[in-house]
Formats: sequence, C-alpha cells, structure tokens
Amino acid sequence: MTTPPHQASNSFVIQDVRIFDGTRVTGTGSVLVVDGRIAEIGRVTAPPGTPEYDGRGKTVLPGLIDGHTHSPWGKPDADRRDALRLGVTTELDMQGDPELIAGAKRQRESLERTDQADLWSAGIGITVPGGAPPEYPNLPNPPKLDAGADPGRFVADRIGEGSDYLKIFFEDGSVFGQPMPTLTPGQLHAIVAAAHRHGRMAIAHVTELEHARTAVEAGIDGLAHMLLTTADETFVEAIRKSGAFVTTTLSSFDRGLGADELLADPRVLPYLSAEQFDALKYRDSPGDSGWLRVGSRNVARLHAAGVPIFAGSDAGVGAGSQGAHGATLLAELTHLVRAGLTPAQALTAATAAPARRYRLTDRGRVAPGLRADLLLVEGNPAEDITAVREIAVIWKNGYPIDRRVGT
Repeated sequence: MTTPPHQASNSFVIQDVRIFDGTRVTGTGSVLVVDGRIAEIGRVTAPPGTPEYDGRGKTVLPGLIDGHTHSPWGKPDADRRDALRLGVTTELDMQGDPELIAGAKRQRESLERTDQADLWSAGIGITVPGGAPPEYPNLPNPPKLDAGADPGRFVADRIGEGSDYLKIFFEDGSVFGQPMPTLTPGQLHAIVAAAHRHGRMAIAHVTELEHARTAVEAGIDGLAHMLLTTADETFVEAIRKSGAFVTTTLSSFDRGLGADELLADPRVLPYLSAEQFDALKYRDSPGDSGWLRVGSRNVARLHAAGVPIFAGSDAGVGAGSQGAHGATLLAELTHLVRAGLTPAQALTAATAAPARRYRLTDRGRVAPGLRADLLLVEGNPAEDITAVREIAVIWKNGYPIDRRVGT
C-alpha cells in the first residue's frame, strides 16, 4: 500500500482492519485517528474528508518499542530515522550521550511531525575504571565510579543530566573469557538504593548467573540482557518473586543468524540504510555457538515462570556492532518465538509490556486517547511473527512515514 498523497494532517481512518491491541487480537474493526491520537475503535464514523486506508487482510498494531539500544556520540538522528523506517517508534537507550536527553524529552512530548523514533535514555551507564563496556576509539570517555567514590553522588549526577532510569554494568567478563573489574556487591546495592530514592528504575547489564543473582538480591528492576549461563530454579523463583523484568538481546549473541535472515528478506532489504546494512553485515569474533541456545532456553524458563520478557536489540552498541537500529528488533522477535513465546506474546514484549513497566503511558497499545504511533502490516503477525516485516504504513504521531532510504 502506498501512502495517500492527501494525508497532510495527522488525522485518518483505517477501515475493516484486524486489530492487535498490544496484548491480543481483539477482532476486526476500524480505527479513527484525530490530531495524532486514537479517537475511536470499532464501528466508527469518520468526519467527511478524512483520509481512509483499506485494512482488509491487514493488521494494525502499536509501533514497536526497542527495549535496549544505544545512541552513542555520533549520528543519533540517523539512528532514530533508521529505527522509525523499520517500525520502531520508541527506543529505550541503555547507554548514550546525555546531551541528547533534553531534546529527546521535548520530541516525545510533542505530536508534531517527525521522522525519528522517540527516545528514553539512561544517559551514562555506571561502571568502574577498566570495566564494561569497552572504550571505543574517537568517542568520549564517560565518567566512571572510582574506588572510594560516593555511589549516591554518582547517581545524583546522572539524574542531574536527565537520565530517565539508571543503567548499571555488573559484568566481570568471565562469560566472554575477558576478565575485567566490576562493581562490588556493596556498590551495586548502594546504586540501586540511590536510584530508587530518586524515583528511577535501576537496570543491570549482567550475563552470568551469579551476578544476576546478586543484582536481584540488590533490588534491581530489570536485566538488560538474557543470561548466557544457565538459570537454575532458585534464580528463576527469585527473579519471579522480585518482579524484575529481563530484556533479551538474543540477537547480540546469535553469531549473525538473525542479521543474515534480515539481509535475505525482500520485505526488509529495500528499507535498509547504508549504516544498517553495514551493521548487519559486520561480524566480529565468532563467539560461543552455545550462547544463543543457552539464552533461548533461559527465555523459555523465565517466560514460563511468569517473569516479564521485553524485546531488545542492543543496536548501536559501538563500532562494528551487528545490531542495526530498527531492523535487528525484527530479528529479535523471531528469536523470541523460536524460544517458545507465541507470536502475540513476542509482539507484547515489544509493545504493551515495556510501555507499562517504563510508564510510557501514551503508547504501546491500540486504545482510545493514546498516541497514534501505529503500524499497518500485511497478514497477521500474531500468527506469523515475520508478517511484522511486511509493513504497509507506519504512522508517527499520526503522520505517515516516508520509508524511502535517504529521505
């Protein structure tokens, strides 16, 4: 479907469309958008002259939320344009340039026309000198928590920079065979407590079971990656009781499997920028062939126990990342289904579930009063998750997005 040339405003109606509301397919009806917000759903009467889209055989669903990206010092505007062109209307940054936060807050509160995904950000992540993440050439070296420094003061500084939540690197490199220093358990507890005093969530980068166990004991709100060592029953029960969520990022550990599938998919390939294409083609060290298998099994166990699962791509993690903004989340959804989630549950992991937990109250669902960040796709992605790749129209704030690369 091409975008009607007459949709100059952010009002329109989709007629006779299958509706995925963020948790389930509610049936077939019409969706009326007025001035960038969903006005009515069901049997609607659109004002005369309202642009109409034929929804027969298609599904409307909320714009996707990528639960783990990075907007490093560089070209964040291009990254967020890339994300939006592939259906990601909101990104949750897990380490990025704090200078972007003020502008990002203004954009996400507006219903004006934009060609970029909205952004929430942790700003500078909390780590120790020499610890994760690695320092990349030609990028600024963010402040670190030195031994003896006050964790509470460090957290307050991040809040002062505008961080929407706190990202904590609790990683000793053992999973990767690259030992490195990391926070002490005492520092971790102090950081989490300080974040909570400021009314912010604390989210931990961990990849190993014992570190995850310590993070849950410290009161962490969520884990930024799926574990790459096997989660035992004691941990599964502990994280379930804690209420913490896990963002999966299986695509970061799949040795390029998801990227190769995207590059071979004609529903995706024409919409990739040069930057996205290069990111998907990049291959660093082959890694451990068992990481995806172990991570997927952990997804299945945690999901079965009722632990909230969010989809995340880790796109933009640094120079040479195989994660491409927008595109890699599509691969992540496929990984979640292969791990045992239903297609509808995978879609919820990238829409309503993170919106609820991050308190993104104006998005993540198809419901009256919410922002019209919407996708119209061919087929039914609640039955075939790859149908989310066959996008007919993307709307951001109710305005249709021109998907041509370079526009």
